[in-house]
Amino acid sequence: MSNNSKKRKVEKIEELNWQNEADSELNSSEWFGAIIRYFWHLGRRKFDSFYNPKELKKNAIIGWLFKMIVIFILIYIGYRYI
Repeated sequence: MSNNSKKRKVEKIEELNWQNEADSELNSSEWFGAIIRYFWHLGRRKFDSFYNPKELKKNAIIGWLFKMIVIFILIYIGYRYI
């Protein structure tokens, strides 16, 4: 195989848009974060002001922290009472 064909094959593989579990995990974190921030402000601001491209990083961080806290609470309850 020539060097050009190897290079083209690698470029084709790199250009593919792979859907994996990390993508859906990030999307759920963004939604949880937006919902938590919306309820934190008691619904005084529109939900669209929280869930937009500018706020996605904040939402993802808050949502991820929320999910980790819930997981640790469930693990604690599992070890404590079961």
